[in-house]
Amino acid sequence: MKKILLTLPLACALTACASTGPRYIAADEPGDFGYYESVIEKNRYRIAYKTEGDDAGLARDYALLRAAELTLEKGYDWFEVVDRDTDIDRGEGHAHAVTHMRVHATTYRECGVLSCRTVTRPAYIEPMTTETRYRGRETTVTLVEIVMGEGDKPDGGAFYEAHGLVETMRERL
Repeated sequence: MKKILLTLPLACALTACASTGPRYIAADEPGDFGYYESVIEKNRYRIAYKTEGDDAGLARDYALLRAAELTLEKGYDWFEVVDRDTDIDRGEGHAHAVTHMRVHATTYRECGVLSCRTVTRPAYIEPMTTETRYRGRETTVTLVEIVMGEGDKPDGGAFYEAHGLVETMRERL
């Protein structure tokens, strides 16, 4: 029984570490968490990345990473971002109040002629405090429209060299 009680907190901590944070994954279908893309023209794509939480920067980075990977998969060298949009949805949440009250007690022993007993009585009560917490499911969606190209990357604009971007993003993320 002691082994179970000692290993349970460790197992919970490891599970929590393994499941935290958004992941870079492919979505099963549009609207799911992860990335998906749609073809607009032969070398023009729209890429979306949807993640839990409100980290718009991370969602944009994941969308750019997917754009670079897709560019390489299609045999191109660079891409230009021609349109970009990020939306944070707070979802349908609710607020709830949490009330805190602390009771401090005094414990002492009373002994009579035949027996003793332990008595616990409130010594003082701290005032109540109430805090309101918001609970909702936030999601962030970044849409990036790209045009892919071959050869040397043009100067200016929002042009990215795909191979270098993939390496940089994978090291950082």
